[in-house]
Amino acid sequence: MGCNQDFLKVALTDNISNVIGKTDYTLPWGADATVAAKFVSDDQYVIKTGSSIVVEESLVIKNSRGLPVLVRTEKKALYDKKGDIIGVLGIAADITDQKEIERLRFERFQLENEKQKMVLQEKEKLIKLAHTVAHDISSPLSALNMMMQFCDELGESKRSVIKRATESILDIANNLLSTYRNEEHGPASGIEPRQPVLISDLIIQLLSEKKAQYSNRTVKFETEITNDAQFAFAQMQASPFRRSISNLMNNAVDALDNKNDGLITIRLATDDQSIIVTLQDNGKGMSSGLAERMLNRQSFTEGKENGHGLGLQQVWDTLDSNEGEMTVSSVPTEGTIIKLTFPRITAPTWIAQKIHLAPTSIIVILDDEESIHGAWNLRFSPFLRLHSTLRVLHFTQGQSALDFLETLSQEEKNRVVFLTDYELLRQDSNGLQIIEASALKYAILVTSYYSNTKIREEIDRLRIKVLPKQMASIIPIDIRFIPKNF
Repeated sequence: MGCNQDFLKVALTDNISNVIGKTDYTLPWGADATVAAKFVSDDQYVIKTGSSIVVEESLVIKNSRGLPVLVRTEKKALYDKKGDIIGVLGIAADITDQKEIERLRFERFQLENEKQKMVLQEKEKLIKLAHTVAHDISSPLSALNMMMQFCDELGESKRSVIKRATESILDIANNLLSTYRNEEHGPASGIEPRQPVLISDLIIQLLSEKKAQYSNRTVKFETEITNDAQFAFAQMQASPFRRSISNLMNNAVDALDNKNDGLITIRLATDDQSIIVTLQDNGKGMSSGLAERMLNRQSFTEGKENGHGLGLQQVWDTLDSNEGEMTVSSVPTEGTIIKLTFPRITAPTWIAQKIHLAPTSIIVILDDEESIHGAWNLRFSPFLRLHSTLRVLHFTQGQSALDFLETLSQEEKNRVVFLTDYELLRQDSNGLQIIEASALKYAILVTSYYSNTKIREEIDRLRIKVLPKQMASIIPIDIRFIPKNF
């Protein structure tokens, strides 16, 4: 009966007479009999039922850009005054360009998604590489630290050179782990729960990060940790505590004003009830008024053009959330001392604070790094000279260690003290799996990954202990007895 100009364009004509009286088979899209039959079938369905229908069809004709024409058609029944159906009213829209845009957007999405997958894969490779490199560094570094105790003949100056070199290597390993630990876990959400935190390890890691962060400054960082503070724990939120110390260290660096002999020292000490973290700098210091404002929680941003005092606010919030206290003493032109005090808690059962031996113990050491075995030998050598019944055996392969343990009687197994690394590169099992397979009563996992949640869960399940590998050189060794509750 008729059509509008848009329909004429789809029909490839500009004259309505070329449309009126035609059927779907004689219009341009009728070249595809299947399409024409579908259109006729749709018309008949509307006429018979009175129901509306919406279809999208690709026509054999092409538009001015050479693309097959896509139409979206809504067909409704056409009624006369009596209410009888006398035909079909079709409302069609050319959606060729819209569909082309959708196709291009989808292809772009797929391309971006593929690029994102490639980026994530590269990140995963970097994370894996970082862990591998950190592992490869930490084992010989731990060995070097243990051997340093037996190098008196080198002299103080030579030992100092070696000590500085080992600290630099430790900084590299810690920075690798901390950088990719953030990539791996992503941003934290919600309120972080309080848990036992080994303060000495956290401070050492943070110190490594600050050395890297301010490598272009003349500032020098030092740390002093008393022996009784090495294994001291506090119940706290680890991330906010780390940020608090970081913020205070950043403030200390700013206070140095790039002086040539700038020094920042972090000290860790304990008593029966408390853990004391002291940060000291030799910067410009503060007036008594500024120190008082700091203690009264009044924000100030002296010396920072774009500062808002948010760093100090975060420190105060952390103290409130973790039962901490702060004191500040400062002398203008001489420097500032900030002391943070937190309640000390009993060390959790999973930490190894001492290696317990009996004169008849069989010490089995499993580590894929050869150098660590020599270092353990040096640590145990004084006891081997005193007790001829004491044995130390070394393995680099987990299966070889298991094969040896299988040759022991139950009485001999009860005398085994098993020290194993967690990550055994290019082996089928890790240290935890070897411990579980061995079913030994006295086993210590010696690893840099002690804070990993999954590893800690396995440690709890197996009821064993863990020793941070960097503390293998300082852990006390007691040869008197092995407590029943280990």
